[in-house]
Amino acid sequence: MIKLAIVSSKKYLKSKQAVALVSYLDNQKIIYEKILVESQIQQFKNDITYDLIVSVGGDGTALKAMTLGWNQSVPVLNLGSGRVGYLVNSLENIDFDSIIKKNFNNFKNRKPIIQNNNEKQPAFNEIVLIKNAPTRMLDMQIETYNQIVKVRADGLIISSSLGSTAYNYSAGGPIVQTSIDSLIITPISPFTKFPRSIVLDGKSIIKITIFKKQDFSIQFDGAEVIEGNEQQDMVFDYRLSKNELKLLEESDNPKLDHFLNQILR
Repeated sequence: MIKLAIVSSKKYLKSKQAVALVSYLDNQKIIYEKILVESQIQQFKNDITYDLIVSVGGDGTALKAMTLGWNQSVPVLNLGSGRVGYLVNSLENIDFDSIIKKNFNNFKNRKPIIQNNNEKQPAFNEIVLIKNAPTRMLDMQIETYNQIVKVRADGLIISSSLGSTAYNYSAGGPIVQTSIDSLIITPISPFTKFPRSIVLDGKSIIKITIFKKQDFSIQFDGAEVIEGNEQQDMVFDYRLSKNELKLLEESDNPKLDHFLNQILR
């Protein structure tokens, strides 16, 4: 019998999608546990084995479930209808009769961005290096393929194709189809050079140097992971992981009508 973990918030557990899902699971006598993103997700027990993690909510909830699935090596199904909902699926379109039989045939493999080869801290949308001092820009250096560019900006976004419609898009970056393994470098309010995004292939390695004595933070999918003001230059390298997360019912369709009609209406 399949075992599920449902990742959601108090708000979304009251939604029609969540109520319908729980009702279906109860009728089928499926074992599941509810994990609240507000409090319980950090206390997830490593000794409990699940066959599938299901998120119910918007894209933020989906990203938390994906990180949990990554660290537990468990496939993830994202359900819900966030304001844009680019990462989530509609419950009506899911064949749960097949899923409860563990027929995980319709899935896509997604590679997160990792920093300094740390596989335990994935970013499926983007990693953002951003200033903390409101009146000062960050002085940085970008190195890739033995080429060096210096840049002054409020920050940098390093995005995956999956995250190209998130912060990258808001900062003026391109929409990249999710079937393409890529790294997208997009500056945030640049002052010199580097006024446009650069799209690199999925085998690329990006080395970022943040020069000393600057207030900055580094955010992984919106969550702050590093905050610094160091007396020496700080160097970070970014690449796509060689490992992959299975996302059920995920599509490589660029969803231009869904995405652009929502944000332009």
